[in-house]
Amino acid sequence: MAKRKAVVRWLVLCVTVIMVSNARDANGALPAATLKAIAKANADGPYLGIVIPNLFEMNPLLNSSSYKAAEIIDFAGRRFRFGTVEEKKVILVMTGLSVINAAITTQLLLSFFDVKGVIHYGIAGNANPAGELPKKS
Repeated sequence: MAKRKAVVRWLVLCVTVIMVSNARDANGALPAATLKAIAKANADGPYLGIVIPNLFEMNPLLNSSSYKAAEIIDFAGRRFRFGTVEEKKVILVMTGLSVINAAITTQLLLSFFDVKGVIHYGIAGNANPAGELPKKS
């Protein structure tokens, strides 16, 4: 019985040491370097978030003379592009297709960055397969 208690104490000690040594990297499961880059970017904010569904719709903006690129932060499978559009500080991020991807990406943008507004940029889908707008009553 005493031997079993000693083994349990030893295991608890090992688990505690592992948890404490990894605690500094446990903030949202993001690496410390990414959190530092986010904090640095936020010090230059606030930004206007521009959420774009795909490259087809993002490329014209990236290639526009109005857009000036600054830095990029990659995390959570997204690329957050910092820059300016007509002297306004912006963060461009591609969502991928679907409402779920747009919601997740927008939430990441709002949760991690100093954003004063969000624009969903691109072609809007239509819930009506006939492509018609509902008539006013």
